[in-house]
Amino acid sequence: MKRSFYVDNLVCGVYNTSELEHFIGQAKCIMNKGFYNLRCFESNVDCKNVDKHSGDTSVLGIIWNLDNDVPKRCADLEPLTCEVRITIYKRLILSVVQKIFDPIGLLTPTTLLPKLLLQSLWKLKISWDHELPPNCKKEFLAWFKDTSVLKNVNIPRHLKVNISSELHVFVDAAGEHILHASLFDQ
Repeated sequence: MKRSFYVDNLVCGVYNTSELEHFIGQAKCIMNKGFYNLRCFESNVDCKNVDKHSGDTSVLGIIWNLDNDVPKRCADLEPLTCEVRITIYKRLILSVVQKIFDPIGLLTPTTLLPKLLLQSLWKLKISWDHELPPNCKKEFLAWFKDTSVLKNVNIPRHLKVNISSELHVFVDAAGEHILHASLFDQ
């Protein structure tokens, strides 16, 4: 429990319903000692202390489908209006990229292109509210059009590992944050 809090959310897993009931009782007791009211438990199995066990729920800003036990749809961007498509600014690119909420880093490869575009705009010394050059506009709009597929991204929580599987993990320079982890079967 100590390592499973993110701001005010407790996210963890157990192996069966009896372990779940025991965990909920213990967690409530421990948190109650500090005058914290731990409530609103959600699980993908029905249990007497669980408030919700089916449908979609939000876990740390990511949609979790309880029925299929699958996190999904990490990004759902609104379409750009015609007016916005004509006058694209550096401020708009940053705003759109930041709407892709990805606390685990699974969509990091998706956000790389607009971040590189922003980097090149800084090098060109283009201000926040100056209209972008046509080639930059075209590049951003092509990327934005492709983001529609992110609505359908489902991430299996459990990976099947066999003797020929390889796990590739990429971290930042300090080694503090996992940016991307991939499992490949040979």
